[in-house]
This record gives sequence, C-alpha cells and structure tokens, in this order.
Amino acid sequence: MFYDMLGLCDASRVTITQLLGGNAAVIKALKKNMRYRYWITVVAGIVLGLVFIISGVGKLLGQSAFLLSISSSGALSPAFANITATWLPWVELILGVFLIVGVLNHLTALFSVVLVGALIFYNSWMISHGLGYEPCACLGAFEKLFQGRLSTITALYVDIGLLALALVIYFTGPGKLLNIRPWFLGRGKAGSSS
Repeated sequence: MFYDMLGLCDASRVTITQLLGGNAAVIKALKKNMRYRYWITVVAGIVLGLVFIISGVGKLLGQSAFLLSISSSGALSPAFANITATWLPWVELILGVFLIVGVLNHLTALFSVVLVGALIFYNSWMISHGLGYEPCACLGAFEKLFQGRLSTITALYVDIGLLALALVIYFTGPGKLLNIRPWFLGRGKAGSSS
C-alpha cells in the first residue's frame, strides 16, 4: 500500500527499501506521513464537495436569478450565459458527489481546478470592471442565508481557497488518475494494490 500511494511499481520497491538502507524508523515515519496525507485528502474532498453541492443545488433552485445575474454582468454572451446557467449547477453537483465519495479523486480534482480557475477568472473580470461589490450569485438561492449577499470580491477569496483545496486533493491524494476506489472502503492492506 505504501508503495502504491507513492505510485511506484513492484520493481521500484526493492530500490526504495535499499535506498533507505532498510532503516525501519525512516520507513515508519514515511508511512505515518502518508497516513496524514490520506486523511487530509479525504477532508479536503469532503469540504470542497460540500461547497460544490450547496452551490449547485442553490443555483438549481434559483436558476432564473442566477441566469439574470450572469447575463447582466456583460462578461458572457447571452447564449453562453444560458448554457452556463443550465450546465454549471449539474457540473458542480457531479463534482461534489465524486469528491465526497472519493471516486476518481485525481481526475475530479483536475476538473475542479479548471472550474475554480474559470470562476476566479470571471470574478477577476467582474472586479476589474468595477463590479466587485455586486452580488456574486455563487450560491444561488442559498445566498439569502447570509447576512446580506456575497460580493464578488468575497467570492474571489473563497474561490482561491477552493483552488487550494483542489490542488491539495490532486497532489496529495492516493492512487492514480483514474482510481475508482472510494475512500470509505479503506486504503486496503499493506500488500494489496488499491
């Protein structure tokens, strides 16, 4: 398992052990570090997944208000704003579920980086055009739960945090790009290839 998390093949196992000189203390410390990385990835996936699900459901519940908000900004053409208002909530829901369940972690994190990067670009465009204090419509119908509305500047800060979470998942997550093993099934035994 330890070698699988490093992404090493069977031929590399002997080399790594020899490289470490068979030092049990060093190997134990590295295994402990890998355990922390695993749980950091799980927690980051759950947090990012919940944000995506809340955002997606909020946009679905207030889809017409979301469409009005993004089309009135002038950043998107009316046709692209309509496509965005239709598909973005569903993409957020799917990414959120995959992140929480832990299926295709690396691939989902990669798509999350692209999505959050696009949101950062959009919010930066809004701020650069003097619309930084306008409501962001990020959470759709759930924005009413906050004391006032979330501004685009606040959304930019949140998006930077979300980007950091997605990068943590991508770079520290166990498995490979197309790993379909959910986190709640466990990491497997030391000799298994999970």
